[in-house]
Amino acid sequence: MEQNTTQEQIEKEMMELNEQFSQFLHTKGIKAKFKLAFNNIKESARLQHERDVQQFNEIKNRPENQQFSEFLHTKGIKAKFKLVIENIKKGAATSRETTARNIAKVRAETQASIARVNGKPTNIVYTAQTLEEEFNQFLKSKGLDSKYTVTITEEN
Repeated sequence: MEQNTTQEQIEKEMMELNEQFSQFLHTKGIKAKFKLAFNNIKESARLQHERDVQQFNEIKNRPENQQFSEFLHTKGIKAKFKLVIENIKKGAATSRETTARNIAKVRAETQASIARVNGKPTNIVYTAQTLEEEFNQFLKSKGLDSKYTVTITEEN
C-alpha cells in the first residue's frame, strides 16, 4: 500500500511540475518568466515551511520532549538557566534508579537472547562428545568435513 501511495505522490508531483513548466513556456518575456519562477519557488518554500513547522510541533509535544517544550516556553535567560539547573538536579537524583533499571533491562534481554541461541535451550550441559559433534557438524556445514575433524577429550 505504501508503494502505491508513493507512486501516486510521484505521479502527482510530475503532473504539478509539468503544469508549472508548461506555464513557464507559455509565459512571454524574460521578466514574466523570472517572476513566475520566483513565485513558484516562494510558494514551494512556504509549503515546505508549513510542513516543517507542523512536524516540529508534533515532535516538540511528545511526552519524552516535555523538558524541551518547557524550555521553549520559559521566558527570560535567567528563568531558562534556572530551569536547566533544576532539570540537571532532577536527572542526577534519578540517575542511579534509571541506570539500574536500564542495566536490569539489558540483562533480561541478554538472557532471553542467550536462551534463544539456535532455538536450543542453553541450560544443556555440554560434554566432550556433544561438543565434538557440534564442531564436526559446523565443519560439515562449511564443507570442511573432508579436510578437518575435531576430537575433544575431557581432562579432569
